[in-house]
Amino acid sequence: MREPEPETIRRARAGDLRAFESLVREYQADVWRFAYHLTRNRAAAEDVTQEAFLRAYRALHSYKGQAKFTSWLLRIARNCAVDAYRKTRRETPVAEQPEATMQGEGHHWGSAGPEERARIHDAIRRLPASLREPFVVIEVLGYSYEETAVILGLRIGTVKSRMHRARAALMAWLSDEEAAGEM
Repeated sequence: MREPEPETIRRARAGDLRAFESLVREYQADVWRFAYHLTRNRAAAEDVTQEAFLRAYRALHSYKGQAKFTSWLLRIARNCAVDAYRKTRRETPVAEQPEATMQGEGHHWGSAGPEERARIHDAIRRLPASLREPFVVIEVLGYSYEETAVILGLRIGTVKSRMHRARAALMAWLSDEEAAGEM
């Protein structure tokens, strides 16, 4: 993701609603996509996205620029997704069936056909959250390991380890499916 102009952030921090609206327009799709991968539910992702921007607006004065703006925003979105998960878990004992879609996603899977994208998406959904989160931030959203560590509040070594485990699990699942399909 491209970083916003420092002037846009400065104006938004000073209370310029139009500047903040431009940030929402610029990053809404990426925040939603991240939220969707975390929640695995379209409606929940919309709620998380809306809550993330609301929290970002309220906390904009606390953004000091030490981390990239997009890293700061995605960390807020992640926290909103965790809060939504906890709330849903308390309210609903049986989780709703996640919806499958890969349209417009995947900076590495652009050439994959719809069936292949669906297989990849299903394999990603099967990853435990601890592996899925860094995988989505790095492979789907295109962040570096360092930025991912900031977004997820992890050490860089932990991110690297989880990425290695996520890739190994995905490769195993996808190759098992291929082998099963060839029989």
